[in-house]
Amino acid sequence: MVKTEPIKNKRDAARLLNYYLDKENYRNYLLIAIGLFTALRISDILSMKWSDVLSRDGSVCEKLYIREKKTGKINEISVNCELAEAISIYAEEVSDKTGYIFKGRNPEKPLHRTQAYRIVKAAVKALGLKGNISAHSLRKTVGYRIYERGCSPILIMKIYNHSSFEITKRYLCIDQYEKDKVFMELSYD
Repeated sequence: MVKTEPIKNKRDAARLLNYYLDKENYRNYLLIAIGLFTALRISDILSMKWSDVLSRDGSVCEKLYIREKKTGKINEISVNCELAEAISIYAEEVSDKTGYIFKGRNPEKPLHRTQAYRIVKAAVKALGLKGNISAHSLRKTVGYRIYERGCSPILIMKIYNHSSFEITKRYLCIDQYEKDKVFMELSYD
């Protein structure tokens, strides 16, 4: 079984984020934006409802409170400006803001995870991105990006809601190149 990878190149992650925006497919744009800005599992993204992201007055919530399916824990996530904009763009296009954000063929059910996988894979293929990148890569990319910026691995573990640091280490996919870079840049000047 091939391991899903994070998108390690910041430019590639930005290209993926904007792929569906450029095509004016705002639903798919929001799907990828939520993945790249929240570190939520795809199952949790797909089960989100408009009431999770919009206040009663129709404005975008400052925080998301998502009960994770896998852990049962409530995950509190701040909504940054880029994610708020993505939510607003799609909300303007949708007339019925009740129920699921990502409705499936049956509006009473959310989009299936297989379809989310296809959405991500289609963009990855069109952009020519290398590696085993799938819907789960969105979650892994968040951790990798914040790790790369110097965030404590323990805080990343908390963001992911992982029960052990071993799981978080696997998510970050640190490779030999990154280990070599640390040693090559080591200095005592």
